[in-house]
Amino acid sequence: MWMIIKPMRLVYGLRPCEYENQHILTELKGKTFIAVSNHIKPRNKFLRLISMPYDAFMIRHFMKQHGIYATAMTSYDAGKRVKGAKKLRPGQVRKEQLIKGIVKSMDLIPLNRNENDPSTIQEIRRRIAKGNLALGIFPEGTYFRGFRKNRKLHGGMAVLSKRYNLPIVTFYIDSYNMNKKSRISVGNPIWEPMEANQVIEIVRNEMIRLKERKQVDVGDFTSIEEENQHTSV
Repeated sequence: MWMIIKPMRLVYGLRPCEYENQHILTELKGKTFIAVSNHIKPRNKFLRLISMPYDAFMIRHFMKQHGIYATAMTSYDAGKRVKGAKKLRPGQVRKEQLIKGIVKSMDLIPLNRNENDPSTIQEIRRRIAKGNLALGIFPEGTYFRGFRKNRKLHGGMAVLSKRYNLPIVTFYIDSYNMNKKSRISVGNPIWEPMEANQVIEIVRNEMIRLKERKQVDVGDFTSIEEENQHTSV
């Protein structure tokens, strides 16, 4: 997997990209927060086959430029089981454990959506205690080829925010068309924990606002090519 991950961090982390509202991240440096964004379905068949979207690499590099460490919660289970379904077969269990090991080896936090995993909770607490962390979550639950305002968003981000008293920051990644220059926009933070339905509505509105924003202050953009003159990966 590292033979794939390392080149992808370079290819997608260093692709030409414009950033909007970077000043918000300066307020968050040294703190731990939940970073939520839209999730892009890669057009490349190989990337889809190995379930390796490139948006996470773009966010990671963006955070790194601001001195913020980024990781993400990544599911290793086979999907949501139907209520009352039988337990996994031994072969499926081994497959899930293998994927869990791969996820951990990439410095991500493995997540089982079907059961409570004490080791995951401990890992989240350990990372939060260190500070200066962007804990990534894709509230869409899976990747898509575009963001729609009626898209269902999941409320796990609100649960974590309330449990660990963490702010939530919305990001919108405009990189569905790889033939165009990408853009990452930072939304207004949710500083105080709220109920899940409130958080979902705010995050949805922020993504729509950032997506539909046509006119921006050019001075608020910084080209990644200019950043790379001062930043190494």
